Amino acid sequence: MSENKKPVRTEQESSKLSQLDMLLGLVCAIFFVDTIASVATMGAAAVTWIVIVGALFFFPGSLTVAELGSAYPENGGFYAWIKRAFGNLWGARISWIYWSCNAIWISSVATLVVTVLCQVFHLEISNTIATCFNIAVIWLMVFVATRPMDNSQKIINFSAIAKLCLGIGLVIAAILYLMRNDFEFANPITLDRFVPTFGQSIVFIPALIYNFLGFESMSAAGSAMENPGRDVPRAALKNCLLVSGLYIVTVLSMLAIIPIGDISIIQGLVDCFRIGFGNSFVMNALVYGIGAVFVTVLFCQGMMWILTVCRVSAETALTGELPRIFAKTHKNGSPIGSLVIAGFVASAMTLVASSMSGSAEEMFWSIFSCTSFLLLIPYLLNFEAFLKLRRTDKTTVRPYIFPGPSWFAVLMVRIGEFIILATMFLFIWVPGTPFNFKQSMFVLVGIVLTLAAGELITRSCMAKYRKSTDRNDVDNWSADDIEAE
Repeated sequence: MSENKKPVRTEQESSKLSQLDMLLGLVCAIFFVDTIASVATMGAAAVTWIVIVGALFFFPGSLTVAELGSAYPENGGFYAWIKRAFGNLWGARISWIYWSCNAIWISSVATLVVTVLCQVFHLEISNTIATCFNIAVIWLMVFVATRPMDNSQKIINFSAIAKLCLGIGLVIAAILYLMRNDFEFANPITLDRFVPTFGQSIVFIPALIYNFLGFESMSAAGSAMENPGRDVPRAALKNCLLVSGLYIVTVLSMLAIIPIGDISIIQGLVDCFRIGFGNSFVMNALVYGIGAVFVTVLFCQGMMWILTVCRVSAETALTGELPRIFAKTHKNGSPIGSLVIAGFVASAMTLVASSMSGSAEEMFWSIFSCTSFLLLIPYLLNFEAFLKLRRTDKTTVRPYIFPGPSWFAVLMVRIGEFIILATMFLFIWVPGTPFNFKQSMFVLVGIVLTLAAGELITRSCMAKYRKSTDRNDVDNWSADDIEAE
């Protein structure tokens, strides 16, 4: 991180993070129980795809952030590393992209919360009422996020433990279902079914890639770790094995209970619990409890992500890289300016998506595609930052280094970049499927408007900031930064 930028420090980082805190934090960030159903629609081949993506994207990506996190243990993660490699303007762009895509993303989280809540408690509401509830959930997230968050690490740990419990519960539901059905799976599980194909399953490969995003989250808190050189690589490797295993087990459990054609990408998890546990009074009560936990996890996950990126955007605004309104804080320290603006953006996105999409699933997938495309941009740039810092910074001690010769690290990074670019394309259109013009235009327009607005805002802010700083402090500015002036 550049010398004129103070490290971003959040409440959960005020004390040193233990190995358990890091592991639970990574599980909370990466194990998305809400997208298990999307991956399961790929059938048994999803297991093979999980292994392939884990080996070619998740594992190398974890190793790159392990090296960066141990060499540059300042807070900020991608923001700090990309800014170090490419200058202040690129740091501002990344901060904007992180904030904007998460502001848009919480509208899809709200859709999930409302839809799952209605399914668990057998409520039927119109699209208009659902949209109103979605907006209410968004503002409830904003309200809760503005409250004092001294125990935010406890919320993260609770969410991670609850996700693990949901995964274990799904396995138990599958076992109970198989016991009642003479151990006959709802879908055929044979060796030929595990062969990966680019047929219908390719539609949900982007969801699988999305499931493995977030591997940088604990590395972003490098300065709060007791020993970054030791702890970051250990946490990355442990998490790679743990999260891949969790996805494989939970996907197989879902395939054991529900035929592929009947899996709903939003309601699939609750359907599994309802079918697996049966219809007795006790089991129904258990399903209600599990459904309530699921809704709580979704809510906490959305609230914690938007709170985290709003803290970063508030710190970025303090140095003039984003508008000053983003830096406005509540008397308890919460970034109320960024949070309130995010609430308005998410509400607007909900209204637009509701008018352009028919079902809740279409609405969810449209918003999900738009935000996921944007979220992939920092990962692409961070791979490039990794390579550039290796070339240009030969003096910094690297307690952990990507294993193997230099060419192997470059090869794995290029493969990771290809996977990201291919996934971006698949979020717009999947070859072999009908082109959904309305949904694709919604995604493309959302992406273009977000990036264009970000470019105008960040360049304007950086130009004002440059004029207000010491004119002799030119060494901290890249060519892009000077051009922004």
